[in-house]
Amino acid sequence: MKIDELVSILVPVYNIEKNIEKNINILIEKISPFITNFEIIISDDGSEDNSKKVIEKICAENKNIFGVYSKENHGKGNALKRACEIANGKYIIFCDGDMEIDPSQLKNFFDIMNKENADIVIGSKRHKNSVVNYSNIRKLISFVYFMFVKIFFHLPIQDTQTGLKLFKREAIINIFPRILVKAFAYDLEVLVACNSNGKKIVSAPVIVNPNRHFGFIKLNVLWKTFIDTLAIFYRLNIVKFYKDLFEELKSNPLVSIIIPLKKINDYIKEETEYLLEQTYKNFELIILPDFYSEEEIDLNIFKDKRIKIIETGTLPPALKRAKGVEISNGEILAFLDDDTYPEKDWLTNSLRAMETKNIKALGGPAVTSPKDNFSKQISGLIYGSSLMSGKHKARYVPDKVQFVSDFPSCNFLITKELYQKVGGFDSEYWPGEDTILCNNIMKDKEKILYTPEALVYHHRRDLFFGHFKQLKGYAWHRGYFVKKFGGNSFELSYFIPSIFLLWTLFTPIALIFNLPILINNLIPALSENIITFLLLAPHILYFICLIGGWISSFSLIKGFCKIVGIFLSHLVYGFFFIKGFLRGLIKN
Repeated sequence: MKIDELVSILVPVYNIEKNIEKNINILIEKISPFITNFEIIISDDGSEDNSKKVIEKICAENKNIFGVYSKENHGKGNALKRACEIANGKYIIFCDGDMEIDPSQLKNFFDIMNKENADIVIGSKRHKNSVVNYSNIRKLISFVYFMFVKIFFHLPIQDTQTGLKLFKREAIINIFPRILVKAFAYDLEVLVACNSNGKKIVSAPVIVNPNRHFGFIKLNVLWKTFIDTLAIFYRLNIVKFYKDLFEELKSNPLVSIIIPLKKINDYIKEETEYLLEQTYKNFELIILPDFYSEEEIDLNIFKDKRIKIIETGTLPPALKRAKGVEISNGEILAFLDDDTYPEKDWLTNSLRAMETKNIKALGGPAVTSPKDNFSKQISGLIYGSSLMSGKHKARYVPDKVQFVSDFPSCNFLITKELYQKVGGFDSEYWPGEDTILCNNIMKDKEKILYTPEALVYHHRRDLFFGHFKQLKGYAWHRGYFVKKFGGNSFELSYFIPSIFLLWTLFTPIALIFNLPILINNLIPALSENIITFLLLAPHILYFICLIGGWISSFSLIKGFCKIVGIFLSHLVYGFFFIKGFLRGLIKN
């Protein structure tokens, strides 16, 4: 059986400069007899040696070999995801760069796929016909993990981690953008997502000859794999994260990316670098500082023809964005903050979602940057907690696809037609200008879609001063907007911190003045103990939730800092929400 259709072979590598050229030659030699049309995509996951230079040399010498490169090391899953973004094949293959599994075995994979009418064929070390030369300790760890996966996920296979896998394009291409795990449990998440979408997965035997020494797996690797696996279970069964997938992008609209800022800084330089690496190329970038010097923008990253840097003077962010729209040429407007930076497939995924759902406005999560220091990481944990943000936590961590009534402009796309129809950013409010825009979109009976695939990273503020200063602004404006605009600001979730604050102040006063006794004298059927319990019950429940939040962090120190931060954040938000609401009453 010969395969004439294009086959994309994805090869993730890390620090493999000495062997990569030899291994790619082995791969070509082994597959050429039965795959007549193929492309090889070598994905370097931030190697610290000279792997990138070697890969570039290989690509220069072979027209059907391509390289993709990551600045930082994230894991095998990240490398495969980056490679899949440029894959064009009808079939897609995962093949580890060490060639421990002879690629010639892929011929049997294709035979099995054809015979079983399968969507996916994976190599399985636990197949009865497999030959595996691993140590007993690794076999034991593999068996324990297999049993764990079998109990929790009910996959129709016995092995998920073997590095040779064959997919039909339609089975994997719209699932790939939804995958979050970048390291150890990546293979599991891919297969779980495929299985939950009805794709048929079958196993194939493999012969595995390790060409490197495997010692005992580090405990931190086991722990991270365990946490990632629990996260996959949560996303599959609780959030239904892997449903509602989007089709491949068919159109190619010009996108105007608009970023307001005070001055050219390190964040905007970082953001521009990531934007220039987008897999979607048809965009213009409009950067809007107050002022700039020629020296500040005399950098290679700002010399791309798609970039415009326009001085605006000291305008608030909303009016800067409005000015950016005035000079834009795109039919799609994409708004970012200067302290964000996007995943490479941010634009592609955003446009896929808008096209598939036929919607005109879209937002995605602004996840805390892994580059942030400890203090900023805690701020991100606070915002991303259900206890702090409730249903709005989707703004800070990837969540299921859903429609929303309000979304921040740090990661927001809208058609220019709808933007102009609803009045755009015609506001001097900051923060809150995005709330007004979204409120006008709701009034126009249009929908705002949220998708986790449109992901950007957001640098947080330091605890405690920066975090609480930002939270004060959010709360003050939200309280004011409740009175002035209603609409998407008039939700119970925004009132809860203020209710909690007032109850926290009321409870000790009630106990000091013996309120339980007074009520008992008026209503003898209510005992003092019952009334006291009712007074304390909200705080008891709150304390239990805080402990749950601590445990869910899987980190003693981070978890403790998070729950203390959540408690203080609730008090700060509650206080300034009331001040904002009263300010609205006074003004009107």
